[in-house]
Amino acid sequence: MSEPDRRTYLTILLLLAAAFMVFQIGVLRELRFQLNTIFTLAPFLFSSVITFIGLGSFASRWIKGDIRPVLRWAVAILPLILIPLFTVTILVATAVSPLQPQAVTGDEYMASVITAFLLVAIIGYGPVFFLQGMLFALYFREGRKTGILSSVYAIDLLASGAGALLGGLLLFVATPIQMVMVACGILLINLLVSAEYLGIPVRLVALEAVLLLAVVLFEQTTGLLHFAESLRWRETGLAYSTWSPYRRIDVLEDQERLQVYTDGLMFHMYEKAETSHWTDPRSLPVRLMPTDLGREPDVLVIGAGTGADVRIIRDLHPGDPNVVAVEIDGGFIETAQAFDWLWDYYRTAEIVVEEGRYYVENSDRQFDMVIYAYVDPQSAISKIGIPDANFLYTDRAIRRAYERVRDGGILAITRVFLVHQEESFVQRLVATLEAAGISPSQTSIYRIQGSFPWSYYGRLSTIHVFVRKGGQAPDVADPRLTRKDWTPGDRATTDLYPFSLVTRVWFGTLAEFVVKKPVPLILLILVAAGLVVRLSTSVGHLNFFLLGFGSFLVESLVLFNSFLLIGNPGLSAAVAIGFFLIWNAVGSHFSDRLERFRWFYAIVPVAVLAYAVTAPWLNVLTIAQPITLRALVFSIHLAVVGIVVGSMFPISLRSFAGQRVSAMFFIDLIGCALAPIAFWLAMSAYGIAFVSAASVISYLTVSLILLARTRTA
Repeated sequence: MSEPDRRTYLTILLLLAAAFMVFQIGVLRELRFQLNTIFTLAPFLFSSVITFIGLGSFASRWIKGDIRPVLRWAVAILPLILIPLFTVTILVATAVSPLQPQAVTGDEYMASVITAFLLVAIIGYGPVFFLQGMLFALYFREGRKTGILSSVYAIDLLASGAGALLGGLLLFVATPIQMVMVACGILLINLLVSAEYLGIPVRLVALEAVLLLAVVLFEQTTGLLHFAESLRWRETGLAYSTWSPYRRIDVLEDQERLQVYTDGLMFHMYEKAETSHWTDPRSLPVRLMPTDLGREPDVLVIGAGTGADVRIIRDLHPGDPNVVAVEIDGGFIETAQAFDWLWDYYRTAEIVVEEGRYYVENSDRQFDMVIYAYVDPQSAISKIGIPDANFLYTDRAIRRAYERVRDGGILAITRVFLVHQEESFVQRLVATLEAAGISPSQTSIYRIQGSFPWSYYGRLSTIHVFVRKGGQAPDVADPRLTRKDWTPGDRATTDLYPFSLVTRVWFGTLAEFVVKKPVPLILLILVAAGLVVRLSTSVGHLNFFLLGFGSFLVESLVLFNSFLLIGNPGLSAAVAIGFFLIWNAVGSHFSDRLERFRWFYAIVPVAVLAYAVTAPWLNVLTIAQPITLRALVFSIHLAVVGIVVGSMFPISLRSFAGQRVSAMFFIDLIGCALAPIAFWLAMSAYGIAFVSAASVISYLTVSLILLARTRTA
């Protein structure tokens, strides 16, 4: 292969990897909305993508000889199939998933979501990733044969990392539909770049360019795909809809009420004519708001959403309080602006688009009342949810919020909790308040007597905490409230353990559902048995399985820490995956040099352990810093573990030179596919220490296998 051909050959891989990653982020973001994820679907979505990549890798074993014919038709067809398959993904998910999942039973919900999940994977986005697996396995095979494996794998990782970062940036300005169109644009560039090298007719290239441009213009003009996204609202019609960097926000409106949905789930309902707000628990802090200061009180609302708390303050307080409304998602502010009657309330506040934790850490302003507003219950009902709000409820965050309160003022905290966990939740809350330096004499805790159903989670209710700074605990006379005793005893919520809502109910519900279905259960047992037999009879398969399993456990750790530190799910995933893969690319590039040193194999598990131990402390040390600095420090901290992890795959392929690349890549991807599910299961049952240990053991075993082969070579 001449040098110009080699450059084109590797450029094709680079553009393919970037396009696949942008497409993947767009699909995952769309499905979070379409599948109504009360629970954490993320590990299963990742696993499904990896499974199809693995199946494509397995299929590549039947492709012999020159791979250019396969590249030719794949490069030609990919720009044409992405948008149709994404459309099928949307339509199938919309048709099968429940409209109001919080209102259906566990079995109904599981059946609908699992059905939708399988269908959209098989006839929707799955074929795209099948092609990715087949093409990349062929690239790895050719790379090992021609001696450029390190470069091939490095370019794959580098481009995938760049694609992840691009996808993260696009989340701020583009919808998932537009992200898929960007992926199509990258594939079209790839077609133009490689047409001569692959022998693709110029007329075909021109035709595809015209077709893609026509599709983009048609969508921009008609919004047909956007209409397909919103078919769930076909009977009532949407008054407003937007994709924010955090979530999809939809609004239904009639003469009496306005309903706000986030990612398909009910978020808030406004009764337009209501001014007393007697039934709304948000009215409780307003009753304690001072009216005799000789001036208007200063009020801080953290988590202002679309402005419900500001509206209630304006309706109920006899004066005109100075309100600072802090909200992390600018999409909520834009939503309020779309409705004049709501915006007339909200605009009276000083609106700050910022993380609540960052604000209380860095502001020196003092307030007569600080209100922790309602938290969306879908954000963190477990240790494994997207914990973008959890750092607000740690002892240090509450201490900082308390410091913002003037003497005699009140800190008001409203929490959603699971009714069947009431005792442990209150104990955990009290332990956290104690750790924050708050005493029982200045604190009153109330529980709303009512509750509401939330699918298989059971019933949810609310706890209200009122803390008077430098005085006796506030007393709220309300027949709906029950006073709770100050009963510490559970683990406090801290920056190192930032979990305040903890439940394993989803995995229990899933297990119960699977056990009731004998056919899937039997298939799972047979697959597991076959995998055990294969791994126990082949060192090569064991090595690559543990390599894939360990690498995705580490990547899951990286993702989890990014969610904690950065908050925004899209940006977190983009930074975590993007920089992790870029560091992997560096490791792959230098892998042929690193494998010459036997001591390197001892460094690998040590590096994994060092990352697992130091990452939580890094979060604690940087959480109060600007998000750009947090992301930068987070990315640099990934360097060592990313480099050593990235080097191990090409080293292993060279070490097992007699094994088929397709077979080794396939079993590696099986390990990758199982790791996200194993991670979330382990996190739910045992916590981060167990996951960290499993990651270290996986890489220790791989290092020992490779070291033994080095000695016998």
